[in-house]
Amino acid sequence: CLGVIARHNLQGDISSQPLRLSTSYNDNYELLDTSGPLDRLNTKNVAEQQTSESNNDNEYFVFLQKFPLQNTWQMIFHTEVVVCPRNSFHNDADFLSTLDQLLAETLSPTTDAPSNDSTKVPFVQVPEEKWTKQSNSKCVQLGYGGAACPSVCCGSPHGNDNTNYALNSRHAVIGNAMGDAKQLFLYGVSDSINGMDAYRAVCGGSTTKTMPTCVSKWAGTDYNPLTNNCNTFTSTILKCVYGLSDAKPNLGISDMVNVACPMEKRDDGMDVQQCLIPVMTTSLSDAADEVMADE
Repeated sequence: CLGVIARHNLQGDISSQPLRLSTSYNDNYELLDTSGPLDRLNTKNVAEQQTSESNNDNEYFVFLQKFPLQNTWQMIFHTEVVVCPRNSFHNDADFLSTLDQLLAETLSPTTDAPSNDSTKVPFVQVPEEKWTKQSNSKCVQLGYGGAACPSVCCGSPHGNDNTNYALNSRHAVIGNAMGDAKQLFLYGVSDSINGMDAYRAVCGGSTTKTMPTCVSKWAGTDYNPLTNNCNTFTSTILKCVYGLSDAKPNLGISDMVNVACPMEKRDDGMDVQQCLIPVMTTSLSDAADEVMADE
């Protein structure tokens, strides 16, 4: 999604008609609790997690998918966040076991609570032979690209294909991503924030008067190949919504922005850097089906 050398090869324009976020919100909002979403995993072993699996159906795995761009010699990359409910993998106990083991033994806590264990890492690659079997379309795809539209979040498609996404899909929101070269990385798990909530947190703040913009308005015309690209969007979701690390797997010059999350005050009076989830007054899924005409 970096567009320095040639716009038609590197811009990362979204591959479908941009969608308007026309859902109305009231002035209420709820503050995300992203304080240490991985802490509980550091005190459980895999066997305990499998035993309590029936109690974890509301968990959501947070993945990052990485695509090289066409005609860039695999030097420029596009990333997206994919959020999947745990129950979408119930038919593959081996895959769930793999994810639980990666979470418990490999991933570190958030950047706010770094691990003292030097063997822990902020993300880990999921074996391709594992994720390519996951065809259940229960995940939410969160990506961003350039488009000739000025509306809030019109650069982040949120239609049926994006909200009913299979983990083994090789389709990106932009047209020049190399799907055959997709790589998948696990970042963490959330006990409460699903993919729809994450989209609302990133896109909803720009539609209300009382909530701050979540880093950008994410309009198609806001796209900048260096300072506001797809990887900036990915960082915003990982860091400002889920409280996870925004470190990425070898993106080089594709990812040069350290995002600053908006500062808010929690109910306990503590200042935190997070994006907020607006309370909806109409159905987000109904609004996502409205396709915006070119402006």
